[in-house]
Amino acid sequence: MIMKIKLRLSIFVLLMGLFAISGYSQNQQMISISNLKYTNGSAIPTGTPIQIAEGGTVSVTFDLGINNPGFALIQGGTLSVYSKLNSNTNLQHVSIFYGQNAISGSVSRQCTIELKSSHFPSGSGSIYAQFSPVNNSPILGTSVNVKTVPLITSNYIIGNQTVYEGDPVGSINGPTPNGGNGLYAYSWQQKIGSVGAWTTIPGASGVTFKPTNVSVSTISYRRIVTSLFGTLTSTSNEITVTILPNTPIENNTITLSGSEIQGSTPTGGIGSFTYSWYAYVLEGEDPVLIQQTTKDCSIPASIYQFMENIGVAQASIIRQVKSGNKFSNSNVVTIYPSQPIQNNIITLSGNDIIGSLPTGGTGTFRYEYYSYLELPDGEIEGPSMMPGSEQNYAGPIQSYLNIKYYRRVISGNKSSYSNIITAPIIQSSANKTSLTENIDSDLAVYPNPTSESINFSTTFSTEKDIEIIVYSESLPNTKSVFKGRVIPNQIVSWNIPSNYLKGIYFYKIVSDNKEFKTGKFIYR
Repeated sequence: MIMKIKLRLSIFVLLMGLFAISGYSQNQQMISISNLKYTNGSAIPTGTPIQIAEGGTVSVTFDLGINNPGFALIQGGTLSVYSKLNSNTNLQHVSIFYGQNAISGSVSRQCTIELKSSHFPSGSGSIYAQFSPVNNSPILGTSVNVKTVPLITSNYIIGNQTVYEGDPVGSINGPTPNGGNGLYAYSWQQKIGSVGAWTTIPGASGVTFKPTNVSVSTISYRRIVTSLFGTLTSTSNEITVTILPNTPIENNTITLSGSEIQGSTPTGGIGSFTYSWYAYVLEGEDPVLIQQTTKDCSIPASIYQFMENIGVAQASIIRQVKSGNKFSNSNVVTIYPSQPIQNNIITLSGNDIIGSLPTGGTGTFRYEYYSYLELPDGEIEGPSMMPGSEQNYAGPIQSYLNIKYYRRVISGNKSSYSNIITAPIIQSSANKTSLTENIDSDLAVYPNPTSESINFSTTFSTEKDIEIIVYSESLPNTKSVFKGRVIPNQIVSWNIPSNYLKGIYFYKIVSDNKEFKTGKFIYR
């Protein structure tokens, strides 16, 4: 009877042991991963995946334990941790063998494993604990998800700039990056010159950065972005801030001669200068900006006219010089209203026109010479302004026509016209008839006026040898544009050179050593 009871008890215990093992085939309270953290970082809360940088590795530390109250596990076995790569593949990281005997109570061991992103090609997976009893089915425990985190992108900055010493430097800006785990830490580095070392800027930890207290140099900046507890790092492009030296501007003086102001070449600043000129005409009012930006200044007639219109006896002019962020105002010069111009007389001297030195105005004079043609019928053609702006006019001024000349003198807002003189007329030895006569001939000239070319159309009844000569006041010599034999109704075309001045031109037709036709055309 006693043997039957022992046998039944043994069978009961065995069945209960087998039942207990099979009943705990997945028991996270019995087989557990707890106190999970990044080995060199923060804890990983329950329900939060382990994050691995794309292309990188991560080390995690945890407590791996078996809780076996009441000897539920009556056999020993192996305690393991696996990575589940996909539905068919696992990778073992930890294997702890506890022998063949039952484990008493609870046991725990701290473990550290290294996970690689390459273990999880799909970008996600898990690790899990497992106890494998001797000669029995495994019991699954805690499972923790694993997630691959993408690299940091869009880490770039803008803000290249050149400023002058003492001026503020603008912000260096960059967008919030992408990638990582969405949480970013920023630091900024600088490098002095082209060969300096990169150093971290204390306190610079924002998305943007504004340099302060910079001195004369070339300084490079870059932004460092980290994510995923520092396991992901990205370094931006470099931008450069150039600080230029800027010293006070000196030697800014001006002197007045007539209506011309000469300015000195300044020193200091950054070595290059911009100029502005101001006229103070009305006391207590804003100055008039003179539209000139050169080192010297020609006082415009409008300033003198303004003074005359409002009846002021004098005005002041200054020059303002800017270089970098420095400004300098020159000394003041005083100007007075322009006076009437007198003593404007011209005379002939051979092939030249001699002009007197005028008086009045502002003391500075500008000269213009004009010519016009007076035809026998009293008609006037012109005037045309002649090249040059000197006090005298260098000829030649002799002509085949009755051409008259005068000079205009300009100073400030005043102008004066001289007397009129007549140029000597060149007489033809072959034809005593005035060249200004419109002699009927078998030749037409068109188009007239013209802007490009002129046509000489002949209606001769027989062949003729002719020469066509063109001349004007702007040509130093006569110009033979055609010389040869023409047939009846032939058209001779002449393309006017582009460098010829616009104005009145004259022509003459010579045949058999006789001038039998003269005329004029307008080039415009």
